[in-house]
Amino acid sequence: MILSKINKVLAYIAGGLILASGLVMLFDVISRYIFGQPNLYANYIAAFLILGSAFLGTAYALQAGGHVHVEIIVDKLPKVARNICYTIGYLLSMVFTFFMTKSCFGFAVRAAQNNWKAQGNLPLPSVILYGVMALGSALLFLTLILRIVEQWQGKHDIVEEEDEEI
Repeated sequence: MILSKINKVLAYIAGGLILASGLVMLFDVISRYIFGQPNLYANYIAAFLILGSAFLGTAYALQAGGHVHVEIIVDKLPKVARNICYTIGYLLSMVFTFFMTKSCFGFAVRAAQNNWKAQGNLPLPSVILYGVMALGSALLFLTLILRIVEQWQGKHDIVEEEDEEI
């Protein structure tokens, strides 16, 4: 499916952003302690890269089952009851994600209209930051829908997957 491929590509991009963030901070440490010249932009660049990574990688983390699950009660339920519990959880997540996407998109539009810049030493256009947040949130919303469908089709049953690994 195309959404799965998009999420996977964005997961690689998110990983690259984490790597870049680490390299930026390494550069800052070297410039600060070896050359005595701290970089005024390194912390801001690293923060923006990590923010982008978090929003671009979240949908893939859900798709791959990488989020933490605590199934003390749910894994003991029959399959239908378990599916209902997961569906309720996914629906609650969809409500939150919908409003987050809507807010981020609204801020992106306002940032573009008013030429907002990020505060701090590195005045990046805020539309980039809010745009990445809106994109990541929208993909998470779509992935939640896909997850519900897969849950009810039996394509993604967490307990059965764990049993297969043992």
